[in-house]
Amino acid sequence: MYEKKSDLLLRKNLVDEIKGMDISELQDFASIIRNVIVDTVNQNGGHLSSNLGTVELTLALYRVFDFPGKDMLVWDTGHQTYTHKILTGRAPLFQTIRKKGGLSGFTNIFESPYDSFGAGHVGTSIAAALGFEKAKRLSGEPGEVIAVIGDGALTSGNALESLNQVAGQKSNLKIIINDNGMSISDNVGSFANNFSLIRTGKGYNSFKKQLKTFLHETHLTGLESTLEWIRDNMKHNLLPESIFETMGFKYLGPIDGHDLETLIKVLSNINEGYKKPVVLHIHTKKGCGIEYAEKKPNIFHGVSPREKGIDGEKNTAQQLSFSDAFGYTLAKFADYDEKLVAITSAMDIGTGLYHFKESCEERFFDLGITEQSSLVFAAALALKGFHPVYAVYSTFLQRAYDQIIHDIALQKIPMIIGVDRAGLVGSDGPTHHGTFDIVMLNPIPNIKLYSPDSIQSLIKMMNYISREKWNVQSPVFIRYPREKETITYEDLNRLITQNVKMNPERWELVHAGEEENDTEVIIFAVGTTFKYCQKIIDQVDFSVNLVKVTSVKPMDYQLIHKLFDIKKQKFVVTIEEGIRTGGFGQNLVNYLRNRYNHQIEGVKILGMDDFIPHGKRSELLNNVGLSAKEILNTINSEIEQIKCKHKYII
Repeated sequence: MYEKKSDLLLRKNLVDEIKGMDISELQDFASIIRNVIVDTVNQNGGHLSSNLGTVELTLALYRVFDFPGKDMLVWDTGHQTYTHKILTGRAPLFQTIRKKGGLSGFTNIFESPYDSFGAGHVGTSIAAALGFEKAKRLSGEPGEVIAVIGDGALTSGNALESLNQVAGQKSNLKIIINDNGMSISDNVGSFANNFSLIRTGKGYNSFKKQLKTFLHETHLTGLESTLEWIRDNMKHNLLPESIFETMGFKYLGPIDGHDLETLIKVLSNINEGYKKPVVLHIHTKKGCGIEYAEKKPNIFHGVSPREKGIDGEKNTAQQLSFSDAFGYTLAKFADYDEKLVAITSAMDIGTGLYHFKESCEERFFDLGITEQSSLVFAAALALKGFHPVYAVYSTFLQRAYDQIIHDIALQKIPMIIGVDRAGLVGSDGPTHHGTFDIVMLNPIPNIKLYSPDSIQSLIKMMNYISREKWNVQSPVFIRYPREKETITYEDLNRLITQNVKMNPERWELVHAGEEENDTEVIIFAVGTTFKYCQKIIDQVDFSVNLVKVTSVKPMDYQLIHKLFDIKKQKFVVTIEEGIRTGGFGQNLVNYLRNRYNHQIEGVKILGMDDFIPHGKRSELLNNVGLSAKEILNTINSEIEQIKCKHKYII
């Protein structure tokens, strides 16, 4: 066995090695893996408690099945796959996880053949596994397909739709529900473990067939019905009632997901001949093996790198995230507005709405991972006179595009949607970057889309639209990044109590350049890109106007006309932390070309047009040309071309 963690991190053939380990060795190995995960997350950040909860399950799966050869393994979300990555040839690279150029924090089909399906969002595993199984059967390939999904993910519409399809497709899919206490009964004990072993064993199933044959041959079918009645009552009284059996599954469990010996036996029995779909319900503990992560599993679901180790202590620095500021402000607004309600889709901590939950629980609603349902639920509340605020990550809002158009915008629902994690989020990577919300929302009629440049602007904006008077007549989206700023709760309280307001639809001209040149630069900076421009504006060798764009939709046509009434040639630069095609910049430039084309000497639209990999947020901004340094380089380069053109004309 491995005497220290560094031994494990040098090995590539761990899948083969664990097949030869006895239970005691596997248990020791599980402890080593936990230490490696904790140390790495301590350095890099990442998903901690969910990965600590799946160590034994992953070891048992690789001990029993042949991945990725005969069998296939599909993980839901991929945020619980660190042990899977360590086992599958990536142990030497594990310390690079979530770093620029290193391993992804989720499953990634471009990273390893063991990652059968890339997943950063929940609910995809059952549909993907069903598709893989169908492909195997059509191709005549043997083997099992196993999907691992968390109980919380079962609230996802995608997962429920897929569950409903399994029996209809005559599938033999094996689904493991990793129940870590989010939504499914925790009825786990020695009886449940032993009963599952009995029901999956060859002897039990052989005896069932023989007994049924005997009863039919001796015409004692009445006794068979009586035995079935006894069996069903035992199952439903001694085990959790299962909706899965009514959907055509063989339901097994719940069993202890940290009991390696039982897990291996049950999985081995499942692997030896179930010709129907099976749901195995296991119970695990998020953060298992690490005391502070067990006590606060939600706090340690996703953590940032810590200089002095992960210990559960709050950061003492006077910094708050946009999410915290948004949630805290809403909680304070509840004192002013008795109709205010807050809604989340299983992200009360991530979106900062835990503040509202703690102070006003009766008006707080967590609907699980159901973005589509959450929006319709909020719409109905609004139509009954309430003032709903729904907070959701930008990348998760994508799941509810139909509801945004059909149920929210079309009906002009007066509600607020906080679009959290807009822009580049950093180490979570392309599945979590919020780069599509502007292009997604921009074409939709009846909506407004605001983008504060700072936390102070966010609070002033919220004061303007919802503190005392619900100044919302149609859907209002407020997008803000995954960033922290040096600001305190005392600062927030001052802004709220003094009711400092800002109309986001009035852009601000914060820098007017000198007027000696024949051409002037106008920079339209959306949201927090404005602060990068502030850093470099004095280093631009030209006459410059810098515009703080706080409303992507509607645009401030009054200020635009004021700027272009000055009869000078303009070089227009737009900057947004999102996809360029169909974004703010293209929309603005199209308008300017139609109205002021004779004044426009040049245009530069800064943004992105690709899926951006993972890495530190600062690194990624630099890579895509949106850091202060890269913005300055781009503008100066364009200005040099203008100067050269003028010199040539002269």
